[in-house]
Formats: sequence, C-alpha cells, structure tokens
Amino acid sequence: MWRKILLALATLSQIKDLEAEPLMQLPNGQIRGREAVTLENRTFYAFEGIPYAAAPIGPLRFKAPQPPPNWDDVLDTTQIAVKCFQTASNDDRESEDCLYVNVYTPELATGPLPVMAFIHGGGFVDGASESFQPDLFINNEVILVTINYRIGAFGFLSTQDEIIPGNNGLKDQQFAIQWIHDNIYLFGGDSEKVTIFGQSAGSASCAYQLLNQKSVDLFQGAILESGTFLSPWAFQRRAREIAFTTAAFLNSTFETSDDSQALLEFLQSVDARDLDAAAEKYHNMEYSFEDVEILQGFYWAPVVEVKNVDAFITKNMYGLLQAGNVIKVPTLVGITSEENLLFNSDPATLQSMAEAFDQQLDWVVPNDMQISDQTNRTEMGRMIRELYTSGEPFADHLGDTVRFTSDTSFTRSVIKHAELYSQFAETYFYIFSYDGALGNGNVHYDGAENVGHGEETFYLFCSGEGCDASAFSEQDQITRSRLLKLWIDFATYQNPTPSTSELLQNITWPAVSTEDGDFYYLDIGENLQVKNHPKEDTYKGWNSLYESLDFNDFDTY
Repeated sequence: MWRKILLALATLSQIKDLEAEPLMQLPNGQIRGREAVTLENRTFYAFEGIPYAAAPIGPLRFKAPQPPPNWDDVLDTTQIAVKCFQTASNDDRESEDCLYVNVYTPELATGPLPVMAFIHGGGFVDGASESFQPDLFINNEVILVTINYRIGAFGFLSTQDEIIPGNNGLKDQQFAIQWIHDNIYLFGGDSEKVTIFGQSAGSASCAYQLLNQKSVDLFQGAILESGTFLSPWAFQRRAREIAFTTAAFLNSTFETSDDSQALLEFLQSVDARDLDAAAEKYHNMEYSFEDVEILQGFYWAPVVEVKNVDAFITKNMYGLLQAGNVIKVPTLVGITSEENLLFNSDPATLQSMAEAFDQQLDWVVPNDMQISDQTNRTEMGRMIRELYTSGEPFADHLGDTVRFTSDTSFTRSVIKHAELYSQFAETYFYIFSYDGALGNGNVHYDGAENVGHGEETFYLFCSGEGCDASAFSEQDQITRSRLLKLWIDFATYQNPTPSTSELLQNITWPAVSTEDGDFYYLDIGENLQVKNHPKEDTYKGWNSLYESLDFNDFDTY
C-alpha cells in the first residue's frame, strides 16, 4: 500500500504541463504521453505502446510472458508503432516486440474512474489494439485500455507437451490484465472496477480468462461480444500435427521428426517473417469446405495444455464451466442477429459451399460431437439440415444455409455459455439486431436475419472526425448512445440498467435465470425489447442433437 501511495505522489509531482505532453512515472521508468481531444471537445491523455512484458524474442519465443526490463530514459508512448505478427499481412510494422498496452484516460490527477480493458479479435491470427479507438468512452468518463498479444503461431503454436505447451497469447492477455490491475490507479483508474471485454476471438479470450483462477480479483466484470471458449472455432484440435507440419515448410527434417525439443530450438532460430509465412502456408494448404475454420476450429487457437508450471488451462472448457470452475463475476454476453453474414458476402461461394454440404452431409457435423463412424456422422448431418430446410437441399435455401453457419459458429455456443454461466454469476444476454448503416454491413439473404458479425463495434469505437455520425440516421445515432450507455453502465455498476432511463426506453434488463424454464434477453433493435428464449427453435433442436449423443465430455459446443 505505501509503495503505491509513494509512487502515486511521485507520479503527480512529475506530471508536467497537461496541455502539452504529460510525463508519468511507472515502476519500470518514466513514460511520455500526449494530449488529445474528442470530437465533442473533451480533452484526454493517451499513452500508447507501454510495455507490459519483455519482448518475447530469442529464447523467449514460445515462452510465457516475462516482466519488462526497466528503462532509464523517458519512454515515448505518444503512439503505438508496432503490431504483433499476423498471417496474410505484410505490414512493415509487424514485430515480435509487440507486448504493449494503450491507456486512454480523461483524467490524470483525479479519479478513480471505471476501467474497460479491450481484447481485440481477429481469429487469433490478426488484429491489433490500434484499431479500437477511445473517444466515445472518454466522453463518458471511462478509461479505455487496449491490449496487444501474440497471435498466430507466435501466440498459439503448441507441441502439446511441456516443451511448447501453447496458449502464450492467453498468457499475454492475463499478464496485461495484471499490469492494468497493478498500475491503472496511476492514470486515474479504479483497480477495483476493471471490466474486460472483447469481440469475436477477443470475446473468446475474455471467456478463457474466466477459466484461470490466477485472475481472481483482477477484474470485476466481463463483456463477451460474439465469442466464447465453447465456440468451435476457439479451440485448436490438431496442434502437434500443425506445429510439425508448419516447421517442415522451413526444414524438411520435421516431415519425419517427432522431437519437440529439436522443433523448439529450430523455430526459435528462424527469422520471424519466415515463421509467419510458414504459418500462412499451412492455412492455405488446409482450407476446404470440409474443414471451414469458422465452423470447425482455427488452426492457431488455444489448446488444453499438459500440466506445466505456466499452464493456463489443463481441462476441457465445457466441463469446467458446467462444474462452476470459473471466475464468478457479472457478465454481459451476446451475439448479432446473423453472425455469419460477414463470412458469406459472396453468394457464389456460399452456393458452392451449400452444394458441397448437400453432397457431404457429414461435413456439417461439428467435430466436438466426436462422431467418427461415417454412417452415423452422415445421419447426424441429415438431422442438422432438417433443422433448417425441413430436409430440402441447402443449395436451394441460401438464407437457411447462412442461419446454419451462424448457429454452428456462434449462436449455439454463446447461448450455451450464458445458460451454464448464469448458474454461478449474474449474466445478461443480448442479441444486437439493429440493422443500421453505421454498422457497415450490407449483406442480406432471404430467410436470414440482417446484422452480421462485428457490426456492433462500429457503434462503440471511433476517433476524432471518425466519430462524426451526423451523416447517419437519427436512429443510428440513438442506437450508438444506447449501446454505449448499456456497456458503460455495466462496467460502472456491474448492471447494464441500474436505473430507468428515457434513452433506454425505461427498460430493465433482467439477468438470465433458467430455473423456471425461461431465458430472458435484451433485443437491441430499433427499440429495446426484453424477449424470451434467443434463437429458440434451432437452439432447442441443437440441444436435442447433443443430448442424443449420450455423453457430455465436450470441449467446445
């Protein structure tokens, strides 16, 4: 406690002219930030590129994060100059030295303010903190922190043993959350009021953070936007095979070698860009309609580790959640009304996929069902198609095909997560169904809903002139204000509707409780409406199919 008080006093004494470039004393050294202003003329302070861990290079590649070294000179944190290596990208700013947080605060010398820590998505292979700007949160007196973490092979390669256990991207996130908990008071933040939130793979990452008991008390709430550890894409099923095949692109001896230590030593010695290119080559080699990543599992994603000193997770996620072996904090969780519109923008490709599914019905069966018998798998595929087309070909019902892909990629697993988690902590469920131009979605199919994956993020994040929504409809602007208020009230009070509000049409968002057979949720459309049983027909059908398997040792769902 005294150490924190003394450091805070030292920090206040070293904040220079707040109208210029603020200096901040951190435990590792001084940093220099910058002053900025929102479109609504709200001054705030930005510190971008603060190291929260040592650069994971050389012998630290594929290792759990380590504390950053101290620095002597004032560190320039006025911009984030790097992003972590990612597949399908040739950005010159990509680097392994990328473990940084960005802190955006409305105040430095006052507070404490609620803190929202955002984990970006991108399928565990791309994305960066810089894409999610703070202005709308600043306008509402909230500190926003955004996090870079290792992705692709650098963050999720695993030999499924103690040599390269995996999950370093998740360990980076936890390390960053610990940094936020320990240091955010220096920026005017309340370390006892931290909410983690994320979208897509960032949402699944937040869900994974709920499984690691080392994170108890590091955050007080979580917001999961379209992703959970139960999502079939959020789990790497053939990690050892993928690791050796990727290495073999760079060194043919690994086509036959089974030596994890040799693989580690070799991959720690290769150039980072060569490793990144090999990881992308593996992705390109594997892609087919039989194994669509968003339906069946990403090639670079979290794994269940063998027991080791730095292990993040060593048991199946479904069983941990079902047993209540989770961090129990209030959670807001939900989906968009038709997630997979984002991944099916080309009707011709969708048509080809639907025809392929009709010819190979076993391809629509989730791998987490663990059905190996071909006849049984094909029969399960037939029953799955029955849920959507009453047995007619997918190819004749493209809208229903999109509904199937949305449900199997996102809807089913996210609803199941909320259903199980609500037994242990306050859980608020939503469907974002508002189809506005601000959401930047323009893909539609007859028979499907209209709001695709990630559209809600356009209502939450922006910077400077990019926040000017005057060209959009009044309803778009109202929806932005509503979404921000719900998210920020949840972060502030661990309840999205702590009191009635005219902006929110005086609704009270009920927590999920399934004891009496109900599942209330908030539909966020042109109006806010409390409804019962999200995606009821197909969700009930999926539940019946899973129950027919007569086992429940699932990993994803």
